[in-house]
Amino acid sequence: MSLQRVTLAITLAASLLSASWLIAHPQTRQRFLRQQDARRGQVQSPLRTSQPLCELTLDLILPGQRKPVPGNVRITPVGADKPLDIGELVQRELGWFAFAAGETIHLPRANYKVEILQGIESLVETRQLDLTGKTRARLKVSTQSFYSTQSQGLQSANTHLHLMKLTYSEMDHYLRTVPQADDLDLLFVSVLRRIPDERDYITNRFNPADVERFGRDGIQLGFGEEHRHNFGRGGEGFGHVMLLNIPQLVRPVSIGPGIMRSGTDGIPLRRGILKTHRDGGTVIWCHNTFGHEDLPSWTEGLVHAQNIFDGGSRGEYDVSFYRYLDLGMRVPFSTGTDWFIYDFSRVYVPLAGKLTQRRWLEQLAAGRSFITNGPLLEFQASGHSIGDTIQLAEAGEITLSGRALAREDFSHLELVHNGTVIERFATRPVDGHFEASMNKTVSLTEPGWFALRTSTEAGNNAFGKPLFSHTSPIYVQYQGRDRFEPKVAEGMVREMEASMEYIGQMAVFADQQEREAIMEVYHSAIAKLQGRIQRGE
Repeated sequence: MSLQRVTLAITLAASLLSASWLIAHPQTRQRFLRQQDARRGQVQSPLRTSQPLCELTLDLILPGQRKPVPGNVRITPVGADKPLDIGELVQRELGWFAFAAGETIHLPRANYKVEILQGIESLVETRQLDLTGKTRARLKVSTQSFYSTQSQGLQSANTHLHLMKLTYSEMDHYLRTVPQADDLDLLFVSVLRRIPDERDYITNRFNPADVERFGRDGIQLGFGEEHRHNFGRGGEGFGHVMLLNIPQLVRPVSIGPGIMRSGTDGIPLRRGILKTHRDGGTVIWCHNTFGHEDLPSWTEGLVHAQNIFDGGSRGEYDVSFYRYLDLGMRVPFSTGTDWFIYDFSRVYVPLAGKLTQRRWLEQLAAGRSFITNGPLLEFQASGHSIGDTIQLAEAGEITLSGRALAREDFSHLELVHNGTVIERFATRPVDGHFEASMNKTVSLTEPGWFALRTSTEAGNNAFGKPLFSHTSPIYVQYQGRDRFEPKVAEGMVREMEASMEYIGQMAVFADQQEREAIMEVYHSAIAKLQGRIQRGE
């Protein structure tokens, strides 16, 4: 099947505005075009149809299986410095292309280096292939796995995806091929609106009935929307939030004249968030700290999980996750890719039995997750698992253990306590991949939390993206109390007050009632946090 070039449509890049607390992620056509040009430069020019071709069938076989599965392939002519542009397949990053199970492609009759990979649990398989003088050939490749999330009872998901500039059949092919090529168990496809760009948003035609349709073919998809508000086309407004496993769209999907070119800024995200709660859906804040309504939403306990790295912006853990954790909040880590699947980004949760979007999201909201685009993490504390709370009635010790494994060298595994890395554990090569292990006993006299992570400056994965991984925390209550840092709370109060002032200057309201509806979101959260400061909890 011939598929048009699928490229990352929008990259969200963090840039500071007039105050240090204001971080924006502008979305521009120019950035999209630059990314598209970069991809084109990563491969050779398209094949000339006058060349004699060989019909090559690709069979990728997983350990213990007999039927071929989708995967990713990169084919480079011997002696060439760039891979081929395989126009029949879905282009990824760095010359990789996704192929369907047993897919047939057409190549000039020459010698090649063929690289094949699937997901993040196996090695890259490299073969030399001579197609000289051949009209047909078949390449059968078996992967070598260094880890099995399936045997660990883990299920992965990408919580944030949209597609644009594809036909309906191309979208269908993409959703049937790319997630399986990357060994994703579940993919959430979401609707979003923007005037006039939405005419190209093909996944806006996706609906809950499509979840069942794909499910009958063994493709696990979830449904949701990106509920959002900007000041201007891409400036920071109230924010963006994923509303997942919803029975129907929460309207308006996008709010305000910045995105919709009409109306007012008089509807807070809070209204859609509360409706999602009533409908039994899941709320995930997008793009790390982007948006003014993140702090009041977390303060009021209305967010189920926090996304980071969903859309190309790197972001930092300490400006969002670690601050919320400093206030005793339970903060599940989550991630996705936003426009297209340009990285191996995913969230793993433990899930026994049948995989459904509802059951997977319940585990995410319970804080059982870790995020990654490469390193696979294991973590325990005195017999407790990720998301658990350890109760200490008096000073005592806990024993922490964990490990990380990855195809690429991630340099170190880091143990984080209350936002500070307290020890690093170096990687070692093991049978073609890399591992790091940790065991440490820690004395405690206060509440807090522990997590494992890898450095975001430790190298890149096969798609050329900076490696990341982070577990959700294991929490420690000490003498019945959670961690609470008054200075952090006071800083968040000041930020919410500054947000009210900024919104008052930027927003368009039809009347005083609309203004009050927006400001009440912040008044309520500020009052709650000030009450906690006064009580010291």
